[in-house]
Amino acid sequence: MNCKVSRLKAFMLLAVLAVSALAHSLHDVDIQVVVNDLGHARVVERRAYTITGSGSEVYIKQYNLGVMSVGELEVSDETGRQYENVTPWNEDIGREGKTGKCGIYKGESGPELCWGIGKKGLRTYVARYTLTRLVRSFDDYDAFNFVFYEAASPYPEHVRVTISKQDGQFTPEDTRVWAFGHYGNINVTDGKIVAETTQSMKNGEKIIIMVRFNKEVFHPVTTFKGTFRDKMQKQAFEGSDYSLEKADEYEANQQASVGGNGVTPDSKKSWFRSLYDDLIDPLATTAGFLLALLLPFNLIGSISSVRSKIRRDSNLKRLFGVKKVESQEWRRELPFNGDLNSSHGVLQALSEKSSIYDLMGAYILRMAYMGRISVGRKVNQKGEFDRTVLVTNPGPPPLQPGRNNENEIMYLLHRLMWNAAGGDHELEPKELMNYVKLYPVEHREFVKRLKRGLETHPYWTLSSLKSEDAVSVMGLKKFLQEFTLSNERHFEEVALWREYMVHATLFGIADQVRDDLKKVWPLSMNVSVDDFVLAETMTMSTVLSRNTRSAIGYVESYETPAEREARLEAEREAARSSGGGGSSSYGGGGGSSGGGGSGIR
Repeated sequence: MNCKVSRLKAFMLLAVLAVSALAHSLHDVDIQVVVNDLGHARVVERRAYTITGSGSEVYIKQYNLGVMSVGELEVSDETGRQYENVTPWNEDIGREGKTGKCGIYKGESGPELCWGIGKKGLRTYVARYTLTRLVRSFDDYDAFNFVFYEAASPYPEHVRVTISKQDGQFTPEDTRVWAFGHYGNINVTDGKIVAETTQSMKNGEKIIIMVRFNKEVFHPVTTFKGTFRDKMQKQAFEGSDYSLEKADEYEANQQASVGGNGVTPDSKKSWFRSLYDDLIDPLATTAGFLLALLLPFNLIGSISSVRSKIRRDSNLKRLFGVKKVESQEWRRELPFNGDLNSSHGVLQALSEKSSIYDLMGAYILRMAYMGRISVGRKVNQKGEFDRTVLVTNPGPPPLQPGRNNENEIMYLLHRLMWNAAGGDHELEPKELMNYVKLYPVEHREFVKRLKRGLETHPYWTLSSLKSEDAVSVMGLKKFLQEFTLSNERHFEEVALWREYMVHATLFGIADQVRDDLKKVWPLSMNVSVDDFVLAETMTMSTVLSRNTRSAIGYVESYETPAEREARLEAEREAARSSGGGGSSSYGGGGGSSGGGGSGIR
């Protein structure tokens, strides 16, 4: 039994070796494509084979060309011999009859480029041919989606396709690229598009390349109605691992940075110039043309702007009885009984300058006036006094944190400062940042809770504002901006004036209010302005607010190594889906032209 098995194995090995000896090998395919201004391409394919005894010709099928055509075939080999062009190609004349000859066979499914394989051994063939109308013009971009190689026996070990512009170079800004049907990569490199396989190809695998160009890169003779996305990209992406959603999101971000449609301002300008040159007699009036061209856009923009202004004026008239916020009367009472979040909501709805960090600064100053934090001094190594922040114990959290925003916000801030201060309960300038740097991930939920609290208020739009609420907030702001004009200042109301400083911090005018106080401070008062409003406390609160903001920013921007890699990978994938280059997609590529197979028969 063992002897029979050994004989069987030997026989099978000899059979494999015999078949291998008959099989051709395709070591390398290098395809150079040069595209001219009209979108026609001249292709040069260099193929390195080991030729054996079977078969008679190399063939490249060019099926599904649509409006395209293929022609002007030229073939040479490693000896420099130029093959005779015989058209129509005769498939039945055998290997010897095809040696040194090439031609185009016109089959029922489409044209096939053919040439004789000739003698055995290491052979290099160079085929040159023309593809007309490769690049197509759509409403927004110019593009093509073409099968530059489709594998049939013998299967290539390596394929590279290089696409260049006859006059000029491609850039990542004006050229977006995708590849389908194989394992490999595609990128815009040194002004050219380069697609390359990363492993040997198998039967039916393809080098499908889709490229999108900004207008003005080419001036194609073939025009299609519709957009590139709808007419080409959607179909090509079906079944691929490219994401249309990621591409759209990436495109939107890019457009926001350059001003629209993935087209740079220069290319927009050249489009207008081209339109003018093509359609308008050079002697026509430029101003008249531009007016006619731009009038609809200007009119739409003007109507929208006017409608927006009318709505705003109407709401301001409803709220204040006047169209200008500045025209109202002063209010000395604290709006919403001192509820800072509600006042902040009014400011936001009125588009007044006040961020959540102004609101946080106001809360920190209020905490200082309440005694939760205070200014302290400690002796440094030089024997000098350094300012520090003394932090009291915040105690237990509020029983119902969702019911009272102010209590929860101040508790969160207080707890952060207490923890950062450490065992001596003295918060030095760098301790807050150093503390969150030790536990950035753990502080994410804290930051979310704090920002959620700061962003909670009753008003979001101008139309939802109540008149009394708007007047109370803006009336107090106007009073603090102009109180030096009043004869009734009531400086003896210390507690009220400290709340005024809290609201001035919210309004972003605390420094101005303090300076104005110094100008009108009565001589009868037995304390200075700085003592009156605890100016040192205000300074401490400002610094603490700035440090807290930096700490929040650090927590929000912090990434673990795994998160950073995941983000970068997601960004790479988004850029890849948007045509920024990278790995090819094995699936997809639908709607492409060309293909049908390429091998030896």
